[in-house]
Amino acid sequence: MNYHFLGLAHMQDLAKGYADQTRQLKLQGLNESRQYMSTLTQLDDYHCLLMAISEQDIPRLQQIINVALSTFTTLTPTIGPIRNEQLDENIRSVVLSSHADITTLCGVSLMVDEIALEEMAVHLSKYNKIAGLCWKHSHLIDPVLCTYESAITIAQKIHDGEVHLGKELTVIGVACFGEDELYPVLAAPTCKTENARDMEVLLAHAVERWNMTGAATSVGPVWSFATDSDATRRAAGHRLFLKKPLSPESLLYGILNNMPGLNTMTGDAEVTLDFDFKHIFKRKLFIL
Repeated sequence: MNYHFLGLAHMQDLAKGYADQTRQLKLQGLNESRQYMSTLTQLDDYHCLLMAISEQDIPRLQQIINVALSTFTTLTPTIGPIRNEQLDENIRSVVLSSHADITTLCGVSLMVDEIALEEMAVHLSKYNKIAGLCWKHSHLIDPVLCTYESAITIAQKIHDGEVHLGKELTVIGVACFGEDELYPVLAAPTCKTENARDMEVLLAHAVERWNMTGAATSVGPVWSFATDSDATRRAAGHRLFLKKPLSPESLLYGILNNMPGLNTMTGDAEVTLDFDFKHIFKRKLFIL
């Protein structure tokens, strides 16, 4: 094409078309890079499986198979703020679906902790949204990736510090007394800026959604909420689950009342605060 004979408007249209094409190619490159990394991960898992079989390492083989089978459980990721529908869907698909035939209820312990997370934003093609951003501040952006400008806006918010990449992953799991399985119901990236009030709302929210989905009547009521040594979560737990003494009308009162020194403070519905024993031992060792 001879550009010498084109008018200004035509040249501007051509420039805009080339810019759009460049943006589409950039997005395509990002998606292909993500697929490439996913393929490398699958190859690495395959190599680990072959090594375990060749070395006849039965415990390692069982671990690999259990991890692979667990991936078939669909966990709805937290994209943006933590919402009711995310917790509800996970409770139904992860917990209720696997306890449809139970005839006897059991006590339940909810557990919260944080795990390591690679700090990066990812495009989830299933939802066409950007994930990996902290749940506390991600309400400031629209995670839906519609155009190249959408990606630029999100990147600018991250650069300006208004929204953050998740440093760790806040995970809430459900453990049924008498079972060995742990059922995850929440996985939300955190920027580690939450205060005790934020965590108090989150813990109360998890108990509320457990009850509202009918899990308390079909699987069992929440007996305790367990956390680690994190000061923010401990403060939230104390406010929620150590706010009133065990009622004399409780069925447990006659048993526990005769145990001097036992902490009988509870939260609503007699939910108690629990801690990972490893952190309790660790704290006592530091005192010594």
